[in-house]
Amino acid sequence: MKIIFDPENKQEISNHLEKIAEYYQTSVLEQDIGEGKFVFVKSKIKIVEKFIEQKTLIYVWGAKDEDIIFLKQFFGEPVQKIVEKMTPLAFASEIIEIPNSDNLTKEDIMALLDVTDRDLRQYSRMLRSAARRSSASIDIVKAYELLEKVL
Repeated sequence: MKIIFDPENKQEISNHLEKIAEYYQTSVLEQDIGEGKFVFVKSKIKIVEKFIEQKTLIYVWGAKDEDIIFLKQFFGEPVQKIVEKMTPLAFASEIIEIPNSDNLTKEDIMALLDVTDRDLRQYSRMLRSAARRSSASIDIVKAYELLEKVL
């Protein structure tokens, strides 16, 4: 499940991320590209601070219900929950949007995007077909290459 929060108290985001990282026994890292920080709990959850159109949003991949309950105390109610099965293009966009996606394992991807092994193989087949087209988007090609590496 992917969750998006629009926290009211933007000045406290760094402190909140530190507390969250401590709770999950990990650390807060800087984004490779652009501003922002993220918390990555291997094979479980990824929390990312994003700046979109002069808004600061918190994106969470791989959240379970208990994680959402915990995170609400820091960021309030989520503004969006995405639980339906993604289209191949949406899946490709999601997978390459995850910070440090090149270092993810198959298990990481399955946990963060809440997909089964069967779903992952199905997305890989669909993305392989799409990536072969001359008009394939960069997202699709990158996502397919990443899946080929981990499958």
